[in-house]
Formats: sequence, structure tokens, C-alpha cells
Amino acid sequence: MKTGKYVLQVISRSAFRSAVIFILFFVITACLFGTGLFTENLKNGSQKLYGRSYADMMIVPEAYLDNTRDMLFKGKACSIMFKDDVMSRITVIEGTETVTPQLYMETLALSCCAEEGIQIVAFDPKTDFAVSQWSGSSHELNGYEALAGSGGNFSKGDTITLFGRDFTIAGILEETGMGYDNSIFIPYSAANEITASEQYKFMFGEKTGIVSMLLVKLEKDADISTVTKRMNEALEGTEAKVYPVDELSADLKSHIDLMSNLVGIVSACAVIIAVVSLFAMVTLTFRQRRRIAGSMLAAGCPRSRVLKYFAFEYLLLFAAGAAAGMVLICIILLPLHEQVKAALDMPYKLISPAGAFSLAARTIGIDLVMLAAAVSVTFAGILRTEPALLMEEQT
Repeated sequence: MKTGKYVLQVISRSAFRSAVIFILFFVITACLFGTGLFTENLKNGSQKLYGRSYADMMIVPEAYLDNTRDMLFKGKACSIMFKDDVMSRITVIEGTETVTPQLYMETLALSCCAEEGIQIVAFDPKTDFAVSQWSGSSHELNGYEALAGSGGNFSKGDTITLFGRDFTIAGILEETGMGYDNSIFIPYSAANEITASEQYKFMFGEKTGIVSMLLVKLEKDADISTVTKRMNEALEGTEAKVYPVDELSADLKSHIDLMSNLVGIVSACAVIIAVVSLFAMVTLTFRQRRRIAGSMLAAGCPRSRVLKYFAFEYLLLFAAGAAAGMVLICIILLPLHEQVKAALDMPYKLISPAGAFSLAARTIGIDLVMLAAAVSVTFAGILRTEPALLMEEQT
């Protein structure tokens, strides 16, 4: 009888035992792959905030620090404005390579706006180094053109009304994992027309060049602590304060680490229970089927073929359980990605397909090691025990 046909018959005749082993592999894989994918998405969403790939420093009004964090990390819309001209004070400081301004404006519940609570981010395309890294390509915004975040359900060419002006969506940003995903980005030229308008004098005071935050990128060899000190001295007497990005995101990083650890602990407990159950199930299965193995050996069946039957059976159940576990995690985390991101209230971005395949390969590798350890009991029993002893009744 062919190996595949024999193994399928064994699985169908021992449906309950086979189902239990399948479920154990399913639980182990779902826990390992699900935990890994979740934590990798968390780290992927915040990785550009650490080190010097996004910006080295942020300069914001000290009183609006929490609002700035909520906008950047949680996507909560807000309007923030400096009262003083601070940009001219820092661009001349030694060690500064680039300074780019951004203006945050929240839409109103009035007919002038498509809907309330949309975060508008005005940026200067000439000096920008933050928005451009997620635009995929260079976008020269003309007139009332805008870029939309990946979570805004916009398509290129769509039109949206912002402060009484119709903006055309010229492009969609890549997913950032941050508040940018739910924002609309317009050039400062268009923002200045809005802020200088008499219609919105109650919000902006008919001013131009209003700034909410300055992003600073330093020269390669510049010392962050030294430049920070110089900038804070230059800004003395204003409401502005300099925050290194790593410092600004320190609390966020600790929350991400805490959540990753908690999820990992819960997953580890589930995996331990499943692995212990798997070992117990495999051992019990061998005790129940040792007489069959003994009979096959006594009839002249090579030990290698008997081992092959057992190995193929477990591999088949493993493959089915592992595949089902990964599919379930993908069904949960992929369609509900935006809902998970909103519920977490912190940066969360899907890892690349290559990263997901790498994670899946590592998960399968760990599963196979566990399977090999579990079935080693069965293989050792078949290899070391004489057929006559295998056929004896066990008490």
C-alpha cells in the first residue's frame, strides 16, 4: 500500500486523535505567527522615529507638546500655531543641515469643509524631507493640489473641500503607521491663502507663514545634545522648545515594548500548554499503536518504512495545522488592519511581504523543531525495541 493512502486511512480512522493533533499545531502556529506579526507591525510603525532617518529634532510650542504627540503618533486632529517667529533663530545655528516647517490645521464643522476633524498638514515642498520619504515619488504640488494619507480612503484625482477651497488629490502617501495616514497634505502656498483670508481671521488672524512645528535634520557629525542646548538658548523667551526625536518618542517606545512583552507572555503560555499537550498526545499515540508497529516489523516491514508512516502522518497534520493557523492570522490582521491601528492608539504599520515570508519561515522552523522533539519518542521506541516486545500488552 502506498504511504500516502495508508496514512490518510489512519488519519480518517482516528479522527478524534488526528483532530486534536491538528488543533495543537494550529494553536502553536497561530500564537507564534500572530505574536510575531503583531509585534513586527508595531516596530515597523515606529522605526522611522528612532535614530536619524525621520528627523533629528522637533521644535514645537511647549504648551502643545501633548497635542503634537497625539497628532503624530495617534492621528488625533488639532490646530497648533507658534506666536513667535522661531525659524529664523535656528537656521543659522552650527550643525543644522535642514529645517522644514509644518502647519497643522483641523477642519471645521461648517460648509467650508468636507467634514469636521480632518487633519491638514501644510508643508514646504522645497525644504521638506519628512513627507517626501512616504510619497513614493517626487510630487510638485501646484495650486490647490494635495497629497492624502494612506488611511483616508482617497484615490488619485479625487476632490475634497478644505476651508472653502477644492483640492485635487495628486497622490497617495505610503503607509507610515503614524497620524500622517489620516491627514491631507497641502503646500504652504495654499495654506497661506487660507490663513490670510478674512473669512478665517478668527482662527489665523489674517497671517501668512504660520508654523506649528519645525523638523530639523542635523549635519552628519553634529552632536545632538550640543545643538539642542544652543537652540534652546536661541529660543529663550519664546514658547518654543527643542525636543530630540528619540526623547519625544521615548514614552511611545516604552509602551510598544510593554505591549509586545505582554502579548509575548500570553502567547508563550499558550504555546507551552500546546507543546506539552502535543508531547503527551504523541506519547499516548505511540503506546496505543505500538502493537501495530510490532506487527508490521514482525511481518518483515523495514523499520525505515514504519518510521516513514509515522513521520508522514505527523507531517501531514502539521502542514494542515500550520497552514490553517497562518491563514487565520492573516484573515484577522489584514482586513482589520485600520481598525487594529485605531484601537492601539500608536504607530502600527504592516511589514513588507518579504518580512512576512521570513516570519512565516521562522515560525515553520520552530514548529518543525517541536515536532521533531515530540516524535523522537516514537522513533526511539520503534528503533530500540524488538518487534515481540512492541506487540506485548502495556499496562
